[in-house]
Amino acid sequence: MYLEFWWFLTVPIFFVIGWVASRWDRKKNRLRKQTKLKDLEKLVLFLTEENHSDAVKLLQSIIKDYERSFHLQKALGIMFRRLGLFDRALEIHAALLSMRKVDSTFLDSILIDLTKDYIGAGLYDKAYQALELIENETYYYQALELRLKINQRLKQWKPALKTLENLESYCGEEYENLRIHFFCELIENGATEYKKKLKEKNPDHRRAKELLSNKKIKISLEHGDFICNCCATKFDYFFWKCHLCETWDSCERLSYDNN
Repeated sequence: MYLEFWWFLTVPIFFVIGWVASRWDRKKNRLRKQTKLKDLEKLVLFLTEENHSDAVKLLQSIIKDYERSFHLQKALGIMFRRLGLFDRALEIHAALLSMRKVDSTFLDSILIDLTKDYIGAGLYDKAYQALELIENETYYYQALELRLKINQRLKQWKPALKTLENLESYCGEEYENLRIHFFCELIENGATEYKKKLKEKNPDHRRAKELLSNKKIKISLEHGDFICNCCATKFDYFFWKCHLCETWDSCERLSYDNN
């Protein structure tokens, strides 16, 4: 086979071109890694500062390179929920359910997030449906807590007592304070048969005392300056349960120093 001599001169030229291209690729990869590291540092900083709006924007740009990352998508949905964007959170978490090759444990974790999204959006029927689909025992405790939260929001006090029993049975602890409040709520709604159970449980609880006594002046009817000692929300009336953070017995009267 006859070869022109000048062909041999192209060998070092192609070698040089290949070497330059590889160096360029390595430089681009190094710059890409540095950019990703800076984005990660910014994301951690935003989350530490609880700057969720900027964290969401940055995470959305990061996810473009990792569209199949379950955990990043899940995290984005959680941040949308914390910003009150429940429709966006529902959209992301619902889409994750349709992905293939999702193991049952991760599937149940998505259902937990979906339940929280539905509760935040006020879609309690949907939240109940999501809880019914959870199969893994790892999330049984969280599922019971969420069910109890829905019961309280909907003022379903009898189902709340049943959920509370299941919760106590599972974790081996007694939630006496919650049970007293549930009894009181039922009594105030006309279920007087729970008065006997309230007396047996803890008649010295201040709400139980008020409810079982014949006093005309009740602390629950007082007005003034009150604050939740859990979330620091202020109210101009007394409350047994904070309407914002939903904590029981967190009400304190504000006292002002005249000096």
